[in-house]
Amino acid sequence: MSPQPTPSRPLDQRTLRDAFGAFPSGVVAVAASVKGQLTGIAASSFTSVSIDPPLVSFSIATTSSTWPLLREAEHLGISVLADHHDVVCRQLAGPREERFTGLPFKVTGNGAVLLDEAVATYDCSVHEEVVAGDHVIVLLHVHEVGAGDGEHPLVFHRSAFAKLHRDDLDPSQLDGRINGAEVDRGATSTAPTASAASEDEAAKHAEDAA
Repeated sequence: MSPQPTPSRPLDQRTLRDAFGAFPSGVVAVAASVKGQLTGIAASSFTSVSIDPPLVSFSIATTSSTWPLLREAEHLGISVLADHHDVVCRQLAGPREERFTGLPFKVTGNGAVLLDEAVATYDCSVHEEVVAGDHVIVLLHVHEVGAGDGEHPLVFHRSAFAKLHRDDLDPSQLDGRINGAEVDRGATSTAPTASAASEDEAAKHAEDAA
């Protein structure tokens, strides 16, 4: 008779959040003009998914009141926030009518909202939505990409904003594979260093409060 598996204890949510926060990520604005109303959120769950077809993704809490509005947009704009956008990130988590006050941006003909000072921008449409626990994973089809005036991306790590720090690693000496592809040795290696803390973890959980 095979031994019965030992039941696992429920994970402490604070401990789990801390473990998730150990992984540094970038921060994006997901925004669109829906029926003439500017709508957007900040998210740190953005990731590239596929080159062919071109797909990216982000996740958002099932309790979000903003996503039901955003998903009605014909196209969504993804703007990779620059390292001076920590305040912008908190603004995008604030009152909906004030989220774009004072921000330089453009609205495409399809309604995607793209920030002028972003590091990179993506004009996308919803490809698929997958419910995963208390979040929805949103797959987006990329139609156009561009660059803003920002040079370095904002980093979110351990509930704090950070900036990229260029170290002394020689990229020509680096080897290996990531996501099944060869590492680009021509790229300059960078590492995050801690900066000002986010008091309410706005970047990581802005979608939960939206």
